[in-house]
Amino acid sequence: GVDDAHVFISSGENVRLPCNNALHDCKSTTWNYNNRHSAAVELIGLGIKKKDIERHERLSLGSDCSLNIKNIIKEDYGSYTCRQYVNDKQQGTDARVFLH
Repeated sequence: GVDDAHVFISSGENVRLPCNNALHDCKSTTWNYNNRHSAAVELIGLGIKKKDIERHERLSLGSDCSLNIKNIIKEDYGSYTCRQYVNDKQQGTDARVFLH
């Protein structure tokens, strides 16, 4: 499978989380966030940023399907999962990134 990535960053900085399983275009890309304290939250669904999450203004999708987060706060730390869907079927394995 795809190796899990670990990214270490300080509060207030910007970060790029790589999606190591991206397909040729990001319309298949879904990013989920998970921490120990809550259920998983979908941040990006099929290449489209979710509007109803509190940090959506700080999120963007890179041209390589990476997840960019501006102005990191401690609530951003946790596990991010990049997943690919084609015709409602998951393609390949999850690419996980742990933000510390």
